[in-house]
Amino acid sequence: MSQFFHRLFICILSVVLFSAALAGIQYFITGGEQFGFGLLLGIYSFYTAPVFLLGGIPASYLVDSYMKKNQSVYTKLQNYFRSFGLYGIAGITVVMIYSAITSITKGQYFFTAFESLQNIAIGLSAAIVYYHITLLLQINWEKLKEQYQQEAENVNNTH
Repeated sequence: MSQFFHRLFICILSVVLFSAALAGIQYFITGGEQFGFGLLLGIYSFYTAPVFLLGGIPASYLVDSYMKKNQSVYTKLQNYFRSFGLYGIAGITVVMIYSAITSITKGQYFFTAFESLQNIAIGLSAAIVYYHITLLLQINWEKLKEQYQQEAENVNNTH
C-alpha cells in the first residue's frame, strides 16, 4: 500500500509541475491578459489530475513492473533510456485515449494531424515530468550529503 501512496505523491507533484508549466507557457504567450497565472494553474490542474491519477499511476506501475523483470541484463544508462522510452510511450497512450474519449463525447471521430502531434507532445511531456520526479524521489539525499562531506574531508586532508 505504501507504494500506491508513493505513486500518488509523485502524481500530485507531477500535476502541479506540469500544470504550472502549461499555465506559464500560456500566460507568457497571451501576455496574461485573459487569465491570471493562478487561474490557469487551477484550470490545467483540474483537467490533468484525473488523467495522471487514472492513467498515469497504472501506466507507471506497468512500466516499472516490466523494467524490474528485465533490469539485470542492462546497464544503468540503458535502463534509464528504456524506462524513459516506455514512460514516453505510456504517456502518449494515456493522452491519446483521453483525447479519443473526450472527442467522441463531442461527436468528433477523427483527429487532425496537428491535434495528434499536439497530443503526442503533451503526453510525452507529462511522462517526462512524472518519470523524472520518480527518479528524484529515489535519490537518498542524506547519503549523498555524507558522501560529499567525506570527499571534502579527504581533499582537505591531502592538502
